[in-house]
Amino acid sequence: MEERTYRSPVRGDEITGAGGQQWEFAYREALSPYIFWRVLVVIGIYLGAYAAICPLGADHLTSTQRFLYLALGAALCAPLCYAEYVVTLYLTRHWAPWHIALAVAAGTLAVTPTAVAIAYGVDTLSGRILHPDDLPTVCLFMTLSLVLGSAVIHYLLSQRVRNDPSRGPTTDTVTESGTLPAPGTAAATDPPAAEPPSKFLDRLPVEVGQDLVYLKMSDHYVKVVTTLGQCDILMRFADAVAELGDQGLRVHRSYWVAYPHLEGWRRQSQRTLLQLTGGHVVPVSRTYLGDLRAALVRRPALGTADPTPAEDR
Repeated sequence: MEERTYRSPVRGDEITGAGGQQWEFAYREALSPYIFWRVLVVIGIYLGAYAAICPLGADHLTSTQRFLYLALGAALCAPLCYAEYVVTLYLTRHWAPWHIALAVAAGTLAVTPTAVAIAYGVDTLSGRILHPDDLPTVCLFMTLSLVLGSAVIHYLLSQRVRNDPSRGPTTDTVTESGTLPAPGTAAATDPPAAEPPSKFLDRLPVEVGQDLVYLKMSDHYVKVVTTLGQCDILMRFADAVAELGDQGLRVHRSYWVAYPHLEGWRRQSQRTLLQLTGGHVVPVSRTYLGDLRAALVRRPALGTADPTPAEDR
């Protein structure tokens, strides 16, 4: 039988572990009130400590004057540095957590020269407390302050992301043992009972119907493809998957498919692809192969080849 090939809209079969999936929306958490107030507390602690030890001179100023002097610099530097932090989280949201941390560190170092320039600008407005010869000391002070502050805030955010209860229930490990049912064999068990209508279906416009084929994550939106058309819903992808329950299966960090529309699967260019009704093709990442195997055990086998990657056999 001649195999038809369809173009998939994803860039590749990207693999992310449990940590990578958790960090997909970390940039949103960074803007949440929970983190915002803790950032202010961290800045306040630093200002109090620096005003007490006075690391950049200004011994002739009172503690209040030193605090206000440093507070003015922080008020100008903090928004710039934090904006860089959030942008870095957004651009690296699909990276591994360790790579995200390295990117944050690199971004912090990149904005240090700008922070030094702001410090000298504030010093000019405050009567030139600093001396031009103090530039190496100021650079070192600003670098240590920004790196330490970013590390503390990144740690707080990592704890927030790790304990986020809103993540969709997904299986993040691949079962190494066991194989899929041979093509054409009967299902090992009866299919599960039909699920009651989910709250997610109530969000769909009437013109696209409620017969879901697959969902795709697209930034802040969920692209919904049905047998009648498609639409975009503003919500988190993990929340959409959770609302749909057992009506389908998440097969990729960006894709969920409905059970009734699975037509087959195949291996192509070292990738596992699911073929759906309507000519749609979506990828399966290794992270979700365990879920796919378990689902196929409960249904007639699909496709004509074993979707288990060669290195896992």
